[in-house]
Amino acid sequence: MKECYIHSVRRLLECPAKEKERLLSRLNSAVTTYLEDVPEANETDLVSNFGTPEDCAARLLNECSPATVTTVRKRRNRHYRILSTVLAVLLTIVMGISAYLYLNGGLVIIRMGNAVPEYVKDLQRNQITYNYDD
Repeated sequence: MKECYIHSVRRLLECPAKEKERLLSRLNSAVTTYLEDVPEANETDLVSNFGTPEDCAARLLNECSPATVTTVRKRRNRHYRILSTVLAVLLTIVMGISAYLYLNGGLVIIRMGNAVPEYVKDLQRNQITYNYDD
């Protein structure tokens, strides 16, 4: 219960790693003290005492300087944009390869040796012929 609550707050904190660990350490000790004082407390009691993870994270972020929070958010947004661009490029490449294979009847050319029989030269395009001669 405690670990789940702290993990939820950790995911919502957008600050440098050192600040995040310092704030979470304080929160962890406060939650531990509260659970020692009220051992029968459940998750609802924890939320009523410390607030929802969103509220708790917002209160903790108020202790960080706005410049560092802005820097971390910009860095995260930049990473998301880079990842989105890479995925879009990969999707475009896959779609191009798929369209090429669809328009050319797939990838079915298997050639063993250099000799091409005469009957193969006269076949229509987009036709699959199986020849099992030895």
